[in-house]
Amino acid sequence: MKRWLRVLAFIAGAAVLVVLVRQVGIPAVVRGAQAVGWLLIPIILIHGVVYGLNSVAWWLTLAPEPGCPPFLTIVQISLTGFAINFLTPVVNAGGEPYRIAALARWIGTRRAAGSVLQYGLLHAISSILMWLTAVVLALVIGVAGRGVQVGLGALAVAITGALAVVLTGHRHGFVGKLAGWVGRLRLGRLSEWIHSREEGFRAVDAQITALHRERPGRLAAAVAIDYVSRLVAAGEVYFVAAAIGQAIGYPAALMISGLSALAVNLLFMLPWELGSREGSLYFLFGLAGVPASVGLVTAVVTRARELSWTAIGMAVAAVAKRPPSMEARPGGLGKL
Repeated sequence: MKRWLRVLAFIAGAAVLVVLVRQVGIPAVVRGAQAVGWLLIPIILIHGVVYGLNSVAWWLTLAPEPGCPPFLTIVQISLTGFAINFLTPVVNAGGEPYRIAALARWIGTRRAAGSVLQYGLLHAISSILMWLTAVVLALVIGVAGRGVQVGLGALAVAITGALAVVLTGHRHGFVGKLAGWVGRLRLGRLSEWIHSREEGFRAVDAQITALHRERPGRLAAAVAIDYVSRLVAAGEVYFVAAAIGQAIGYPAALMISGLSALAVNLLFMLPWELGSREGSLYFLFGLAGVPASVGLVTAVVTRARELSWTAIGMAVAAVAKRPPSMEARPGGLGKL
């Protein structure tokens, strides 16, 4: 993404945030944040459970691999990866190269890349399932007018189509096809680099599809656990609303959490989700019949929680022990 586009996106997100804060008023946001108070601690702990479940899901897909690191190492790599993602302004994908590099010390670069991509697809499946759950809840709860409900119905169809595409990628592989398509664009050195690693890309695809073909039960369990982590994460919305005296049911919290995540992903170009998170929460709380100002307070709490776990993730990385050299381990370091 070009620098001027990043700057423009940042200005747009900041403008949305300024408008929302002026609409609600800084004193109202401060009072809401103060009302949350000590509940920030259980909210932070809730996401400890979330990251733990994410690590279990990844470990389930990785455990059959020879040389698989201990579970606590998976937790450390996962936490640090999430922390780096938060520090990455756009797309939130900076943690994936770190995960590959950290895991490569145990199982080699090629297999590490396959494992990270495999979990990325799995994580995408659970994300899409959560978005679909949120849309269905919005329709069942009936929080919107007819026009919005028609839009939600169309969105449910689009999300189902996206789910089919991701499942196809997990079943048949996508890395080799995507690399081949990019390679045919004649992009000079990039195309040459891709062509020189065709065998590696095919090996990564084989690793991704093997789990779907050979261990479907393990894959299903990993998706289910990752999906449950998203249900747990919605507790953040529930607790913030309760702390401010605007109690909502857990289905409404799931709806708000899921649709907000969908909005943030659709507006991925906004640095640090600036404006997209605040705007979506503001709108969705209002849609649920709760004062929209609660959405801004929730956004503040969410960012405080993210900063806390970013600090934890980076601290864990600083004290983590590296495994011994694995030149002779199965898969080798090799090139992709």
